[in-house]
Amino acid sequence: MTPQPYEIWTSHAGDLAFTITAPAAWAEDQRDYLAQYLPGRVGDRDLGTFHLAVYPDDAQCHEVVWQVTNPPIARRIEPIPGVVLLETRMPSGMRCYAVAADGVEHQARAFAVRVHERHIELYLHHGVRKPHGYPLRLMREAMLRTYEDHGGIVFHAAGADLGGHGVMICGPRSAGKTTVLTCLLRSTRGALLSNDRLILDRHGRLVAVPLPVPIARGTLDAVPELANAVPGLSRPQRTISELPRTFGATEKAEFSAREYATALGASLAPGSWLRTILVPRLSDSAEPPRIRALPPGETQQVLRASCFTPHDEFWQQPWLVPRGRPEPELHRRAHQLTHHLAAHIPCFEIRFGIRNPLDELDKTVLDIERHPR
Repeated sequence: MTPQPYEIWTSHAGDLAFTITAPAAWAEDQRDYLAQYLPGRVGDRDLGTFHLAVYPDDAQCHEVVWQVTNPPIARRIEPIPGVVLLETRMPSGMRCYAVAADGVEHQARAFAVRVHERHIELYLHHGVRKPHGYPLRLMREAMLRTYEDHGGIVFHAAGADLGGHGVMICGPRSAGKTTVLTCLLRSTRGALLSNDRLILDRHGRLVAVPLPVPIARGTLDAVPELANAVPGLSRPQRTISELPRTFGATEKAEFSAREYATALGASLAPGSWLRTILVPRLSDSAEPPRIRALPPGETQQVLRASCFTPHDEFWQQPWLVPRGRPEPELHRRAHQLTHHLAAHIPCFEIRFGIRNPLDELDKTVLDIERHPR
């Protein structure tokens, strides 16, 4: 049998390099998928290189699953709520993982992973849905842990780059982060960083975390540019009419990062220097837009609530790349950073009722960016 040809290329998530090996028949689609989320390297930092090999092969996948599930003792971990992995450690130092339960996508044993230091092998079953998304998930996990070990802090935040001026939009779920981000991008034609997680490195630079962009029905109805893009999205979608109108609904249309930015006439950016913090307080009302500069004490409260280092509500248990820093040290760094930001970065609360025309919110965020102080 003729050996299957493989291709090798390098992609960057922030300033972390990934040398990727994949079957030639798979590689083109994989590169196209990654290009939907990864805009390139951030700057001049060198955080090293991971080597990621992708094997879409049922037999090899079953072999690793068997290797994980047959030892008498295997550790159970839950990296995200509802997904349980089994971990087996080999005498060589290699760690092997298989899915024991999947309450999120219901694809138990769809993939398996072997990892030794910075060498990662991903094995995929042919029936897995969204197969090209799995390498990006591993890259994202490695990126978050590596940046934390090098002084980075993860925030539950959206972000944009406006010509080198970084804007971080902080808030809990359903606060209106993506809606404010949408208004900011379509008003300025800036560049998207991320819609839900950002890393702030120790030098004050925001680093984009590659994630899809879910858009709710209310925002789609109010932003024709996004609504018109839904039929052509790369991922299968429900029609807009099938999405709930309820404020805060979790069923949404899912854009890739580049599809979302392109629809708004924007681009993707890998990073930006933090200059402004926005705190959306959107409500299902007709409340007119209001802006309030937050004092340092309130700003620090917002930042602490939005800080996901060392505990993230979604990526709750590191697994692929063990943390190199103890949690107390990460807590201390996060506290010091939020205190520094509150004292030096202007922060504005935005109140707005979504029953008003969204153009009013466009003007509000534009006014803040034109006159940040």
